[in-house]
Amino acid sequence: MWISIIVFFAFVAIFTIGFRYTMVLATRIVAKNIEKIHRNTESILDTKLPPNEWIEKWTKKMKRLGDRPSDLAKKEKFKLQAKNYSLKRLSSLIEYYKNSNLVEDEDTRFLILEELREIGRLWNKEWDRVIRF
Repeated sequence: MWISIIVFFAFVAIFTIGFRYTMVLATRIVAKNIEKIHRNTESILDTKLPPNEWIEKWTKKMKRLGDRPSDLAKKEKFKLQAKNYSLKRLSSLIEYYKNSNLVEDEDTRFLILEELREIGRLWNKEWDRVIRF
């Protein structure tokens, strides 16, 4: 009987410690994700360009290509993929700021959303001028 009580308390202790560290780890992951979102937003608002991490995949692919006609067609395809991906990520940022509690006030929210939408229109119209691969 004593053994079963000791095993039970050991199980409860291990479960509690495991749960605590799981919560700490989950909190750190969420905090890093929020930090990344705000860092990307600040970068976009400052430069009017997509963050490098959003387009580096296509930049690397384009650097490997030459100037042959088949390569030029691939470059155009990669530019379009980078544009679509960046616009999708920008759209998700806009949705984040529509609902986020981590914005100072409603005036700030309005300014951020308007500027992000304007940048989205710019990227949609003039992607080739905005981005130089």
